[in-house]
Amino acid sequence: MKERFRGLIILLLVIALAGGYMYFRESKPRQVALTGLLGGEKIGLFESEEFKDYIQKQYGLTMDYRKAGSFDMVQGSLDGQDYLFPASQLASELFVKEGHRAQSYDIVFNTPIVLYSRKAVVDALKKNGIVTERESVYYINMEKLAKLITADTTWADVGLPQLYGNVLVDTTDPNKSNSGNMFLGLLANALNGNRPVNAADADAIIPQLQKIYRVIGYMPASSADMFNQFLKQGLGAYPIIAGYENQLLEFSKTDPEIYAQVKDQIYILYPEPTVWSSHVYLSLNEKGDVGLKALKDPKVQEMAWKNHGFRTVVSGTASADIYSIPGLAPEITNVMPMPDIDTMMLLMNAIK
Repeated sequence: MKERFRGLIILLLVIALAGGYMYFRESKPRQVALTGLLGGEKIGLFESEEFKDYIQKQYGLTMDYRKAGSFDMVQGSLDGQDYLFPASQLASELFVKEGHRAQSYDIVFNTPIVLYSRKAVVDALKKNGIVTERESVYYINMEKLAKLITADTTWADVGLPQLYGNVLVDTTDPNKSNSGNMFLGLLANALNGNRPVNAADADAIIPQLQKIYRVIGYMPASSADMFNQFLKQGLGAYPIIAGYENQLLEFSKTDPEIYAQVKDQIYILYPEPTVWSSHVYLSLNEKGDVGLKALKDPKVQEMAWKNHGFRTVVSGTASADIYSIPGLAPEITNVMPMPDIDTMMLLMNAIK
């Protein structure tokens, strides 16, 4: 009887261990390794140990990437890619226009297009009625700025004789990078009386844009490279640049000591109106779908706002209190539509 009882206990233990093993194996997420093309402004998130550890633990996911401009990635080869992660809906529309189709897609993050400058420039533009300050947030009138640029106004004309050349906004290449593309649309709208440009308006706008972009000259392909050059080369090289709001927010978190040194000199200028940069994740296959699921996870969305400055749908995003950044707008309200994809293609081709 004792031996029979002992055998029963052993059998039950074996069954329990086998069941535990099966449960552990079933509950552990299937391992998925993705390769894709990523806009440079999101590399900080993708390189974050918190992000990498979380998606591996919760989704068994590893997300490898190669940096590419938003418009380059949707017009290039898709061989070997599981996902594309450009920085705008316009890029995703061009993806479809190129004859491609995503397995699934969604807007994952948002960030407004802003201008970055330094105190001397902001003070001069305030005196000239181009920049206004409301509740410690700085706003730049895009229509007035566009008129200033097209009139060949020099920096000396606005009270900054120490700066060389004409008043301009440095930007990334609109045919390769989303921040540059969105600024092109924003500038075109401003030249059109702050109304979204359509194909019928383009003929009147294009000569002005061509003149402006000839003066700008060389434009980098990466928003991250543009922002880094702005930080390193100073007022003389880059008086004003176009970029993403999240770039300064992320910089304040990833390089707090360096940010503390330049904090009082760097200003965010919110265009009135501005445009949203909506970061669309394009899954190219079933594996890529796992990446979309992970990026929409509330924990990842929270990381994206609190550590990298992307405005998401998580609670608390509208609060700027977690960032010690002077002039950070608590919410973005004055937003206008971009020109449609066909009009933007006309504008992009005109300034190549």
